[in-house]
Amino acid sequence: MRWDPYIFRQGEDFDNFWKNYANEPSRRFLFVLGRGYDPRALSVLDKIVGFGGEVDIWLLAFDNGFQDSELRIQLTLENVQKLEALVGASKIRVIEVSLGRSGQGNATSRNVRQALRAAGSLDLYTDVVADISAMPRMVALTAVASLLHELDKMSVDGPDVNLHVTTAESVSADIGAARGTLRDDVTNVIGFTGQLDSESTDQVPRVWFPVLGEQQGIRLSRIRDKLNPDEICPVIPFPTREPRRGDEIIREHRQLLFEEFQVEPGNILRASEYNPFEAYKQIFAAMDRYRRALSELGGCKAFVSPLSSKLLSVGALLACYDHKYGAIAGDRMSVGVLYVETADYSDPVIDAGTEYQLSSMWLRGDWER
Repeated sequence: MRWDPYIFRQGEDFDNFWKNYANEPSRRFLFVLGRGYDPRALSVLDKIVGFGGEVDIWLLAFDNGFQDSELRIQLTLENVQKLEALVGASKIRVIEVSLGRSGQGNATSRNVRQALRAAGSLDLYTDVVADISAMPRMVALTAVASLLHELDKMSVDGPDVNLHVTTAESVSADIGAARGTLRDDVTNVIGFTGQLDSESTDQVPRVWFPVLGEQQGIRLSRIRDKLNPDEICPVIPFPTREPRRGDEIIREHRQLLFEEFQVEPGNILRASEYNPFEAYKQIFAAMDRYRRALSELGGCKAFVSPLSSKLLSVGALLACYDHKYGAIAGDRMSVGVLYVETADYSDPVIDAGTEYQLSSMWLRGDWER
């Protein structure tokens, strides 16, 4: 597995790592941020700039075609003003991204990838930091996958640029910020379709790994109806900061999972809420067991649905990325990342007392040499 061993920093370790790393005089940072209303939007950047890091900013400005509420407009404007005060307006490049609407398939993911490719040269920097704190889920996963793939290709005969993924993590804040109406259709991260609609491989078994979070019943039903999987392996967060969180998630979705989906209790996987790389290893290994077991029968397709925290979602994405591009012995299987996007957001529920944990994943670059 590519990310075994790995480099992951959280909490105090985050501060210690970036205090030393950002102060290295040879480093030039590009930060890819979301232009959003989330109060966590600048938490990571503020830390790294405070440690002495010199940064340029690519600010992804999302447009879903709907009029924002006065509250969301105000919160977004406040974040932009704080960003300009922090790094200076001349350091910020605004990148417009059109979000897909119902019936447009993977338009969001496709538009994000195209926008990043057209934004400028990555080889001007020693380090690219994708901070997903204020990005919608499909934007965040596409940004991570696209940047990782572009930098991997560039390193073959060009500079070896580091890629970090950071976030200010809070499960309760994610739930409060993501309220809204859902799109009608199922979408995927561009490049990770799993050949879902391919007629030539329609008879190949489909294994689905939904990474479960709270209040995901509608998404689960829509993805299951679209995918029609042969095997379902739900992934629950465990261990977690809230000791009973995994049990509560299972209880919330009990009827859907065990009565409607007919999930076998033995198929339930556990993935660490604390560490996305450990979750990556657990999901990657489970996918690989199916790949090897079914290889002589024509193989299988594996799909993940990132319905939990952003860190767990990135871990699930890396499992798919490694199966598609990594050093796999034997035949590869098709892998897909399926999701149902939020169409129109409600005003966020913001608790001023919510605590965020800063986390940093070092995905590629110097540490791999």
